[in-house]
Amino acid sequence: MLRLRLILWYSLLVVLTIGAIGLFQYYKIRQSLFEALDASLIGDARTTLTLISTLPATANPREMVLHGEVHASSSLRDLIDRAITEVPDTLKGPALADRVVSEIIDQVFTELSFEDSAGKSVDPLDAIVERTVSSRRNNLVEIYAVTSDSQGYRHDVGFFRTPNLGPDTMMRLVRVARMRMETDTTSSYHTIDIRNEHVRVARAHNARFDVYVGYPVTDIEQSLRSVRSSFYIGVPLALAISIFGGLWLARKALRPIEQIADMAREISAKNLSRRIDLPGKTDRELVTLTETLNSMFGRLESSFQQITQFTSDASHELKTPLAIMKGEIEQTERHMDAAHTLAPEEARQVLTSVMEEVERMQRIVEGLLMLSRADDRRLPLHRETINLYHYLESLCEDGEILAEERGLRLESRLDQSARDLCVSVDTTRLYQVVMNLLDNSLKYTPAGGKVFIFLYRSDHEARFGVADTGIGISKEDLPKVFRRFYRTDDARTGPHGDAERSLGLGLAIVKSIVEAHGGTIGVESELGKGSRFTITLPEIVVATNGRGEHKERKTSDINSA
Repeated sequence: MLRLRLILWYSLLVVLTIGAIGLFQYYKIRQSLFEALDASLIGDARTTLTLISTLPATANPREMVLHGEVHASSSLRDLIDRAITEVPDTLKGPALADRVVSEIIDQVFTELSFEDSAGKSVDPLDAIVERTVSSRRNNLVEIYAVTSDSQGYRHDVGFFRTPNLGPDTMMRLVRVARMRMETDTTSSYHTIDIRNEHVRVARAHNARFDVYVGYPVTDIEQSLRSVRSSFYIGVPLALAISIFGGLWLARKALRPIEQIADMAREISAKNLSRRIDLPGKTDRELVTLTETLNSMFGRLESSFQQITQFTSDASHELKTPLAIMKGEIEQTERHMDAAHTLAPEEARQVLTSVMEEVERMQRIVEGLLMLSRADDRRLPLHRETINLYHYLESLCEDGEILAEERGLRLESRLDQSARDLCVSVDTTRLYQVVMNLLDNSLKYTPAGGKVFIFLYRSDHEARFGVADTGIGISKEDLPKVFRRFYRTDDARTGPHGDAERSLGLGLAIVKSIVEAHGGTIGVESELGKGSRFTITLPEIVVATNGRGEHKERKTSDINSA
């Protein structure tokens, strides 16, 4: 069912779209959260390493002595001014700058070692960590001092660790991950497990200290779980909305098609003249569908009319010779019953009359058979290339004899510029075409009139045909002359009294043969002045290839080349 398929495809498309967007957003959020956390941890680790690296180098860093007068500094400018006053005047240049920086750092440590934000005395390292590491409550910090023994081996001595670490050691877990430890680098590590919690760790180290800063990612994981939960709820909800929305959209979109289908079902062979009305506010696609269906019904109506007319005409044409044959036979039978014999002359007349009607029926059947083959594009053609000028010239000689018998004059109007004009045709069929047109012109031209066979070249095409000065064809009848069994009233009583025996198939056969050759035929006529039938066929150019062999190509092929 089309409606169900539309709903399913629509729902699937919505779910896939939401799923793709949701997954993309989820991984982007996850990536941004961890990137921000890594950047914060790396910054804390670097800052802490920088500060503790300024501490005096002693055998045991815990035994360092921080001294100096405590001053409350409200700004960095105060620290710089105080440091400059304590620097000897003899120092200049880089030495002066190094001494000033050293004094500033000493003052900072002196202040940090005095008391914390709550007013309690604190360890300098605790103060450093508190001032530098973000969110003291959740961060995990380990600091190791790097020492060397008498044999030159490196040892990591625990220097500082936050109480919330408990017995766990981040350094051990990080080193199990086989991270590089030799160079002064800062790295962010994948998550490690501490006390059943996932912890993100960053490390900064140099020749004296190794700093590890970690942060539990429980909050981040909880946020990501919330995002996933929303996603699990949102997708089914979106699926339900898309199904009901798709059902409504499909019903609304298919309603005009159903209306068109209902109207189309009401049209049958008895009312093919009806057409489908366009629904209001119809889209262009439905307009195209309606117009196509109306065009199809128009062609069907025309075909039905042609079939009906053809059946009627064929029945009428075949009924006449059958009636004549039946009458002749019945009359002969009555005569034989009365005289008990039939004279040879009477028998010959009856047989002659019957033979004429049989031949007439045979011509009708053969004509209909040929038209049927032409309609199905099965008309056999045995083509050959001929010089059309010479071919028509020979037909003029045959036509002159027929014209003289009727008291007419046949003239040849063949253009000299077309003497080399060649076409590819079935000569038997072409003879049938020209002689049929010539016979019609001779029939409908009064004695003393003229008939012409003409030929000229136009736009790489051969244009030829037959013209006359006969009775002509009215404007009303002109579009119908190529119909099967169609005969005008004037045609039934031609000027020579022999048109009444016409079958009405001649011009229909001519048109079928011309179109089978890929050509066209047209007619121009005026009552009392004559008619002109013009045939157009593609010209064939005959040339040699330099070896005496002939090649044939249509001029249209030459032009396109």
